[in-house]
This record gives sequence, structure tokens and C-alpha cells, in this order.
Amino acid sequence: MRTELAYSEEFNEEINAERAYELYWAEVIFDKRAFRCAHEGCPARYTCANMDKPELLLKQQPHFREQQGHEVHAADCGALAAQKELRGGGTSGPRAEAGTPAPDRLLLKRPAGHFTPKQTLPGGAVGTSGTRSAGGEGGVRSRSTAFYSVRSLVSRWLKARRAGTDEEQTLQVGAQEALSYKEMFECIFYKHRQLSGCTRVYWGTATITEEAKAYRIKFSSAVQSIADTPLKEQRRPTVTIWKDDLKTFEMRAMLEKRLLNYAQSGKDCVVFVYGEPEIKAAKAGDVTFVNFAVRSMDLVSIESTRIYDLLRRPGEG
Repeated sequence: MRTELAYSEEFNEEINAERAYELYWAEVIFDKRAFRCAHEGCPARYTCANMDKPELLLKQQPHFREQQGHEVHAADCGALAAQKELRGGGTSGPRAEAGTPAPDRLLLKRPAGHFTPKQTLPGGAVGTSGTRSAGGEGGVRSRSTAFYSVRSLVSRWLKARRAGTDEEQTLQVGAQEALSYKEMFECIFYKHRQLSGCTRVYWGTATITEEAKAYRIKFSSAVQSIADTPLKEQRRPTVTIWKDDLKTFEMRAMLEKRLLNYAQSGKDCVVFVYGEPEIKAAKAGDVTFVNFAVRSMDLVSIESTRIYDLLRRPGEG
């Protein structure tokens, strides 16, 4: 049975598969089979499939899959009732009558203790900082729409795009007005030489080179202007990932592996970066270039070019 939330026995909290993936690569949790049904008292168990695989190798996003050979869901498990409702077998309630859902949120700073396992009480009970559902949907649907990384947003955007809902699903960052996912993601593409200059998730094909103190990312397509400001010459936007910044990043192992993989192979990748393009002047000469300043390693995501296969909208190819 499908679920978006499961209870992590290692982290002592109800989490979604995206969070489990982050915790694994931050070396906080280690066992992809250490998950229980989020409904309290239910003995059913889950595996977080693909949790332990680098994104470069994934054909599917991380997701929870019910373990075979273990006890089934309890008769009073809220997940069973919610699953029945999702399939159209339950009565319609407030959810069916609800209006436009609240926008997803990108939070630019992780809360203190975000990667710290929750404490448990003697006997295995969860303490005040840990959570597990006492009823309701029991984890079938994720109630959390707050994200801390661009990588998670990319996953959400892909699902919305493939479902044809990226114009309706919205996202809010900080105090900014909510935008649709279609508006938030701006492609750097050779047929589109002008960038809006707004704070967005910019993405496109890129190459990566390694230097002594940094990894340099250069998008493959050049741009001619930022908003209404023309450049003297077309420039390929760049992103710099400083190695000193990587050292303090909780998910360093995953990001560094991707950077190194593409730097050594010379292959194209697809880079997503949240921010706004800046026109900079070179230290010497009358030359300008376009750069994205990275405020946090969470605001950069590096993916395989296979991601283009996942971008097709309904009815496309």
C-alpha cells in the first residue's frame, strides 16, 4: 500500500521519503528498512526504496514500499481508511470540499536540530520531540509541504509537471508572493537569451570543472540580457561552489560526489540553483559576466541529463 509518511525507528519521527533520503546522506539514519506505519499501534512495516542510491543512479525518486513477509496493517489503521477514500470508496468529507490548497514553502534555513534524532522514553515510547500519528490518514498523504532544499523542490516540480498541475500548484519562499511552479522554474536555454532577473529556480544543462579551492559550474547556454539590462557580449552564467563551504554542509557526501563525478567525467549535467543572476565586472579589462551567488548548499541541485525524460507533460512523447 502506498504511503507518503512513515515512522523512522532511527530518527524517532514521522517523515516523508524525501526527508529520509536527506537523513541517510547526512549519515543520520542508515537502514532503509527501519520504518513502521505512521499510525500508532499498527505493526505494518515499510522500506524506503532508493534511499541509499545517489541521485545520479536513480530511475525513480525515493518512496516508501510496504515490506512483504511482515504483519499487515491493523484493522483500525487510519491508513486503510484514507487509502479507501483516495480510491473513491469512502465518503466525501471536508477534504473533497476544500478550496485551493495552501502553497508549498521553501524555507531558506533549516531549524536547529533538523538532523538530530528525536529522543525516546524508556521502553521505546517517543518523547515530546518525536511524533507519530494517533489517527487520521496515518501517513498516506504527506501533511508537510515545507521544504529546505532545491533538490526537494525539483522532485515536487517534476511530479506536478507530469501531472499537468504545475500551473496550479504554488510555492512561497520567505515573504515573497506565492508563484506557480511553472513560474518559479526558469530555464536557461539557447532559444531564450533573456533572463527575468527575478529570484527564481534557474536551471539548465551545464558542465563542472574542479579547481584547487572550488568547483566551477558553467551553464551551456549563453544569455544576452538580464531583465532590461543588455550584456556587451553573450555570456554563459556560472555558479561557484567553494570547497570550504562544502565542509560544513550536512549533506556534503551526496553533493560532493555529484560535483566530482561530473568534473572528472566531463559529461553534461543539469543544474538547478535558487537565486537571482548578477552581472559582475571582471577584475581586469572591460569584461562582464553573469553569476549566481550561492547563499546555501541547499539551494543548488545537480542532476543527470536523464531528468529530461521526466520533464514530459501529459501527452508528450
